[in-house]
Amino acid sequence: METKNSLQDSMVGKSVIVRANVAGVHAGIVVAVDFMTSTIQLKSARRLWRVYTRDSTGSISDVAANGLKPDAEHSIGAVLPAVTIVNPPGLEIAEMTDGAWQSVLNYGPIK
Repeated sequence: METKNSLQDSMVGKSVIVRANVAGVHAGIVVAVDFMTSTIQLKSARRLWRVYTRDSTGSISDVAANGLKPDAEHSIGAVLPAVTIVNPPGLEIAEMTDGAWQSVLNYGPIK
Protein backbone atom coordinates (compact mmCIF):
# COMPACT_ATOMS: atom_id res chain seq x y z
CA MET A 1 0.00 0.00 0.00
CA GLU A 2 1.25 3.49 -0.84
CA THR A 3 2.14 5.95 1.91
CA LYS A 4 -0.04 9.03 2.32
CA ASN A 5 2.51 11.31 0.65
CA SER A 6 2.99 9.05 -2.37
CA LEU A 7 -0.78 8.56 -2.66
CA GLN A 8 -1.33 12.32 -2.48
CA ASP A 9 1.45 12.90 -5.02
CA SER A 10 -0.01 10.28 -7.36
CA MET A 11 -3.29 12.22 -7.52
CA VAL A 12 -1.72 15.47 -8.79
CA GLY A 13 -2.50 16.12 -12.46
CA LYS A 14 -5.40 13.64 -12.62
CA SER A 15 -8.92 14.60 -13.61
CA VAL A 16 -11.32 13.71 -10.82
CA ILE A 17 -14.80 14.16 -9.48
CA VAL A 18 -14.86 15.22 -5.83
CA ARG A 19 -17.91 14.75 -3.63
CA ALA A 20 -17.75 16.89 -0.52
CA ASN A 21 -20.60 16.82 1.96
CA VAL A 22 -20.37 20.59 2.46
CA ALA A 23 -19.18 21.93 -0.91
CA GLY A 24 -21.10 19.60 -3.23
CA VAL A 25 -19.74 17.81 -6.30
CA HIS A 26 -16.93 19.22 -8.47
CA ALA A 27 -14.92 17.95 -11.43
CA GLY A 28 -11.43 19.21 -12.17
CA ILE A 29 -7.73 18.48 -12.35
CA VAL A 30 -5.93 17.92 -9.04
CA VAL A 31 -3.35 20.59 -8.20
CA ALA A 32 -2.83 19.54 -4.58
CA VAL A 33 -4.46 17.28 -2.02
CA ASP A 34 -3.97 16.87 1.72
CA PHE A 35 -5.73 13.85 3.18
CA MET A 36 -4.93 14.90 6.77
CA THR A 37 -7.09 18.02 6.43
CA SER A 38 -9.52 16.67 3.79
CA THR A 39 -8.48 19.49 1.47
CA ILE A 40 -8.15 19.32 -2.30
CA GLN A 41 -7.38 22.01 -4.85
CA LEU A 42 -8.61 21.64 -8.43
CA LYS A 43 -7.92 23.65 -11.57
CA SER A 44 -10.30 23.95 -14.55
CA ALA A 45 -13.02 23.05 -12.05
CA ARG A 46 -16.77 22.80 -12.67
CA ARG A 47 -19.49 22.29 -10.07
CA LEU A 48 -21.86 19.48 -11.04
CA TRP A 49 -25.29 20.57 -9.84
CA ARG A 50 -27.38 17.96 -11.66
CA VAL A 51 -26.03 15.38 -14.08
CA TYR A 52 -27.49 12.37 -15.82
CA THR A 53 -25.54 9.15 -16.16
CA ARG A 54 -25.33 6.74 -19.08
CA ASP A 55 -26.81 3.96 -16.96
CA SER A 56 -29.63 3.93 -14.41
CA THR A 57 -27.45 4.22 -11.30
CA GLY A 58 -27.18 7.99 -11.26
CA SER A 59 -23.82 7.60 -9.55
CA ILE A 60 -20.83 9.90 -9.68
CA SER A 61 -18.74 6.77 -10.26
CA ASP A 62 -20.61 6.20 -13.52
CA VAL A 63 -19.93 9.78 -14.62
CA ALA A 64 -16.24 9.33 -13.72
CA ALA A 65 -16.04 6.11 -15.75
CA ASN A 66 -18.31 6.87 -18.70
CA GLY A 67 -18.95 10.61 -18.84
CA LEU A 68 -22.20 12.48 -19.06
CA LYS A 69 -25.29 11.04 -20.68
CA PRO A 70 -25.40 12.43 -24.23
CA ASP A 71 -28.21 14.82 -25.15
CA ALA A 72 -29.35 15.32 -21.54
CA GLU A 73 -29.94 18.70 -19.92
CA HIS A 74 -27.29 18.71 -17.21
CA SER A 75 -26.86 21.58 -14.77
CA ILE A 76 -23.13 22.35 -14.57
CA GLY A 77 -21.41 25.52 -13.38
CA ALA A 78 -18.89 27.61 -15.28
CA VAL A 79 -15.26 26.54 -15.58
CA LEU A 80 -13.28 28.13 -12.74
CA PRO A 81 -9.50 28.61 -12.89
CA ALA A 82 -9.22 26.98 -9.45
CA VAL A 83 -11.30 25.83 -6.50
CA THR A 84 -10.14 24.67 -3.07
CA ILE A 85 -12.43 22.38 -1.11
CA VAL A 86 -11.94 21.96 2.64
CA ASN A 87 -14.24 19.28 3.91
CA PRO A 88 -14.86 17.46 7.16
CA PRO A 89 -13.75 13.81 6.98
CA GLY A 90 -15.50 11.97 4.19
CA LEU A 91 -14.09 13.48 1.00
CA GLU A 92 -14.75 11.19 -1.99
CA ILE A 93 -12.35 11.48 -4.95
CA ALA A 94 -13.19 9.51 -8.11
CA GLU A 95 -10.58 9.48 -10.88
CA MET A 96 -12.11 10.17 -14.29
CA THR A 97 -11.35 8.60 -17.63
CA ASP A 98 -10.12 10.99 -20.33
CA GLY A 99 -13.40 10.69 -22.21
CA ALA A 100 -15.45 11.33 -19.08
CA TRP A 101 -13.38 14.43 -18.26
CA GLN A 102 -13.82 15.80 -21.80
CA SER A 103 -17.61 15.28 -21.60
CA VAL A 104 -17.78 17.42 -18.44
CA LEU A 105 -15.24 20.04 -19.54
CA ASN A 106 -16.86 20.55 -22.93
CA TYR A 107 -20.49 20.41 -21.81
CA GLY A 108 -22.65 23.31 -22.87
CA PRO A 109 -26.43 23.59 -22.65
CA ILE A 110 -28.41 21.99 -25.46
CA LYS A 111 -29.75 24.64 -27.81
